[in-house]
Amino acid sequence: MTVPPSVRRGAALSVAALVGALLPVLAMPAAHAEPGCLSEAAPPGELPIPLPLPSPIGPGDRCDDSEPPVTSAVTASPAPNEAGFIAQDSVTFTFSGAHTDADTDPIAFECQFFNTPEAPPEDEWTACTSPMTYDDLEDTRRELGGRETPYTFRVRAYDAADRKIDATQNDLILGSNGAETDLPDVDQTPEEATFKLDTVAPVARIFNQPFDPETPDRPMLTTDSPTLRITGSESPLVYTCDIDGEAMPCRDDHVTFKDLGPGTRTLSVSVTDRAGNTSALPATTSFTVPEDLVSPGRRWATKRRAKSFGGDYLEASAYKTKITVAGVDVREVRLLATTGPTSGKLKYKIPGGVWQKVKLGGKRTTRSDVVVVRNEQSASFTGKIAFRVMSRGKPVQLDAIMLR
Repeated sequence: MTVPPSVRRGAALSVAALVGALLPVLAMPAAHAEPGCLSEAAPPGELPIPLPLPSPIGPGDRCDDSEPPVTSAVTASPAPNEAGFIAQDSVTFTFSGAHTDADTDPIAFECQFFNTPEAPPEDEWTACTSPMTYDDLEDTRRELGGRETPYTFRVRAYDAADRKIDATQNDLILGSNGAETDLPDVDQTPEEATFKLDTVAPVARIFNQPFDPETPDRPMLTTDSPTLRITGSESPLVYTCDIDGEAMPCRDDHVTFKDLGPGTRTLSVSVTDRAGNTSALPATTSFTVPEDLVSPGRRWATKRRAKSFGGDYLEASAYKTKITVAGVDVREVRLLATTGPTSGKLKYKIPGGVWQKVKLGGKRTTRSDVVVVRNEQSASFTGKIAFRVMSRGKPVQLDAIMLR
C-alpha cells in the first residue's frame, strides 16, 4: 500500500519529538558527591519511558563515597617498655579497620616499615595484612649528638572496592554521569607504632679493685669503707650491687661501701640497660675486711685518728700488756699496726704454742702498716690468739687484725 507523503512527514515529526524528549535523559548534568554515599560503583537505572529495548539498559549516576574506613590502633608484640625499647630482633604488629557508616565494601591495608629519619615517600606504601611480622632486625644505634632513630611501623586502611573506581568518570554509552569529586578512599590518618631495639646484654665492670701482693686472689683491705669504680659497657644503665646478698646502693661512679663488717666479702655488680637486658654474669670481686680492735681495759688507750681503721687505734707501752682475739680454723693472721724505729716490741702466741716475735721495726715510721704475723701456709688453730707488749716505754700501736 502506498503511504501518502503527509503521513510520512507526520511519522518523521513524531520520531524527532521522541528523540528530543530523550536527549535530556541521555545528557543529564554531573552528579554531586552526596552524604551517605556508600559505593562509587554506578547503580542500575531505567529510562523514563518504555522502549522496545531491555530495561534497565545500564548504570545510573555515580556518587563519591567520601568516608574512607578508619584504621584501628596498632598493637606490637612484644610491647615496647616505658623507655620505648624491645629486647628481641623480631616484632609482630596486629591491626584492623572499620567503616564508620553502613558501607559493606571490603577493607584492605597498606603498610610502611622504616628505620630512617625521614618517612618513605607516598608511593612506597605496600599491601599488607594483619598480623605483620618483621624478623632479623638490627639494633638501633646512637648517632653523633646522641640521636637514636627508632623503627616506625605505619598502617592505613582503604576501601578496596571504591579505590579502583574514578567516581568522576562519565560513561556516555551507558548513560552514566560521574560525580563532581573523587575524594580519597584511603584513611588519611595512618596509625603508627615506634620502638627502639637493643638485643645486646650489657657488661658490668669493677675497677680500682683491692690488690694484695701476699694473697692476690684474696686481698686484705686496710679500710672498712673501700671505694671502688663501678661502671658498665654502655650508658645509661641501672646498677644493682650487693655484698654477700645484702643490697648496696651503687651507680656509675666511684662508690664507697661504708662500714663493712669483718670477714671475707664478695661484691657483685649487675647492670640492666634501657631495653631490660641484664648482664649475663655479674662482675665480682672478693676481699677480706679486718676486725677493728677494741680496748680490753685501761692499759690499752683508744686514740682517735681519722685515717686509722675505724677512725681510731689502740696504744700501750706498759710491759706485758696483753690483748686477745678469738678465731675459728685460722691460718693467716695480720695486723694493721704502726711500724718503725720508735715502735715497741710485741709477741704473739696461739693456743698450744709458744710466744713468738711480731716484727714492728723499720727504718721509718709507717702508720696502719700491714704486718704479717702468720701466712696462709701456717697450721690452723681455733681459740684465742694473744698479743703481749714486750718493751718498756716504747708504744705499741695496733689498729686492726685479720684472722683468716
